[in-house]
Amino acid sequence: MKLRDWLSALLVLTAAANAGAADEAMTLFDRGALTRAAALCEQRLAANPADAIAGAVLSRVRSEQGRVDEAIKLATAAAAADPKNPDVLYAVAEANGRKAGAVSILKAGGYAGKLRKSAEAALAVDPNHVNSTSILIDFFRRAPGFMGGDKKKAAELTEKLTQLDPVVGWIRQANFALEKEDSVLAGKCFAHAHEAAPQSGRAAVQLASWLAPRWRDPARAEKLALQVSEAEPWRVGSWQVLAALYAFQERWTELESVLERSEAVDATHLAPWYQAGRQLVVNAKDPTRAERYLRHYLSREPEIGAPSHATARWRLGLALEQQGRKSEATGELAAAVKLDPKLEAAKKDLKRVKG
Repeated sequence: MKLRDWLSALLVLTAAANAGAADEAMTLFDRGALTRAAALCEQRLAANPADAIAGAVLSRVRSEQGRVDEAIKLATAAAAADPKNPDVLYAVAEANGRKAGAVSILKAGGYAGKLRKSAEAALAVDPNHVNSTSILIDFFRRAPGFMGGDKKKAAELTEKLTQLDPVVGWIRQANFALEKEDSVLAGKCFAHAHEAAPQSGRAAVQLASWLAPRWRDPARAEKLALQVSEAEPWRVGSWQVLAALYAFQERWTELESVLERSEAVDATHLAPWYQAGRQLVVNAKDPTRAERYLRHYLSREPEIGAPSHATARWRLGLALEQQGRKSEATGELAAAVKLDPKLEAAKKDLKRVKG
């Protein structure tokens, strides 16, 4: 087996990031440092409850955590404090979009309507606002017709987005292609994103992620990821690509170096350790090493948006099973299910291991 699963998760994760922003909290959020962004926003809001940007960023963090009602409350307060700020209005749209996806179809319409209203208000202030354009694409693509869904409008906005920000636009088109299982088109779109902005670390990581499987171009993937890790060491996606690639290829010296270097850059973001351990488990290679990596990942609270401890303990249970340590494996799998009762794969493996 392959790099396909972690690759899909990585694409989703990195696709959420935007270009850097002047505000420190927004910059931290855009770089994936959501825990630090939240702490800074909480501090700023305590000093000034009308700090709209802090409220908007914290709303987006809470959305990522699944704390959607809190996200809506924060974003609504931020918009009341600064009703003409497109970044704040976007936060309102995003929080309501998350809520729409979490409730029944009967209740979703109201939240979807608020999403559209807020995103369109943001575009009325700034017609070139990338995030608001992007979320409206999702609205028009996914909403039923009776809620205002319109595939034609979605296509028009996708073209606009690709002109506004070719990296974001082409990556969105690649992900649309993946939804349709059109891997050829997806690969072309990732390549277009990189061609449009060769200096973009985001585009390079996305392309590297796509190229990493052995049937594509892992050598080029490695080269791109190494370049990003040197130019933008804070971009954790590059370290994840390298960690999974080296684990898959059993290049232990390079793997250990990548893990150590990534942690030196950001000790709070241990996702590369998880990806290395996971890849070894998936390929049933060196389960003892996989155990060490996964236990290290479990030694700290995960970054918001990174794999949960429940997921890591599930993988750890499988690594222990591969070593013949059935009793310990059962304990870890049970712990994973207790942490996340919705983790169906862990529940299935627990039942299998228990016999």
